[in-house]
Amino acid sequence: MHNIDKDLHQPRAALWAGVASLVTVTLLIIAKAATFWFTGAASILASLMDSVLDASVSVMMFMAIRYSLKPADKDHRHGHGKIEGLAALFQAILIAAAGLLLLWEAGHRFANPHEVTGHGVAVIVMVLTILASFMLVMIQNYTLKRAPSLAVEADKAHYGNDIIVNGGVIVTIIALYFGAPAWVDPLFAIGVALYLGLTVWHIGSRAIDMLLDRELPDVVRKEIKAKVNAHQGVLGMHDLRTSQSGMKILISFDIEVDQDLSLLVAHNIARDVEMELLERFPHAEIMIHVDPHGDTEDSRHTVAGVHH
Repeated sequence: MHNIDKDLHQPRAALWAGVASLVTVTLLIIAKAATFWFTGAASILASLMDSVLDASVSVMMFMAIRYSLKPADKDHRHGHGKIEGLAALFQAILIAAAGLLLLWEAGHRFANPHEVTGHGVAVIVMVLTILASFMLVMIQNYTLKRAPSLAVEADKAHYGNDIIVNGGVIVTIIALYFGAPAWVDPLFAIGVALYLGLTVWHIGSRAIDMLLDRELPDVVRKEIKAKVNAHQGVLGMHDLRTSQSGMKILISFDIEVDQDLSLLVAHNIARDVEMELLERFPHAEIMIHVDPHGDTEDSRHTVAGVHH
């Protein structure tokens, strides 16, 4: 069964999310660098390092999205979507490195406390960065409804973290202004580093799942089965296999039909099933194998104990 291409402008919406990300992070770096120079706060430094990392990641993600949108060719029959998994995995590695560096800097600040100044400026800048990050996350949420890109999802997770981190920076700066001990600043930086670790786990696990062709969630598989079995010409189905490649999902399965049907009628049943699935999953590539009812064995059933 062939894949019916649907509305290419939808996946390309991910490119505009990438552009918005690049513009936003550039402005944030300028604002945070100036604020750190003015205040010397480790909490501001933590936020600045996060934004510098965001910039490099956003460039990489933009390039990955562009590459993933290249059409399939004779050497890459399923397209180039897996590059998003590689890019997301690399992003997780960079975030982990930034977290370790931040832990080192926080330890240094514990040993050598640094007085924080310019509290008012710091709070104003952090409020503005929260607003900018929030607007970007809204754009990314809108994009993900049209183009389910792992690269955009990873970027969104990171900027969503930024909102929380920058909110914590504001609380820390205000606490220092009202006389909190100096160790509160590096303590917050350590908290940010640990929080980055959670982000690494989330993004990294999703990337590895894509690269290793992990099955889609059970709720999606159940929906596929329900749609297939609802067709009156389908007497059974088996060997459902699903995975994700960039913004495309790959679906293959066998359907069982009346063995007395002509080849043309059986083919039309499979085509109807394909079209119904594409209505729900417009970015899917679907392969359907037709079997006579009751014939459920073939050489593709290689997973022990799994035949459904």
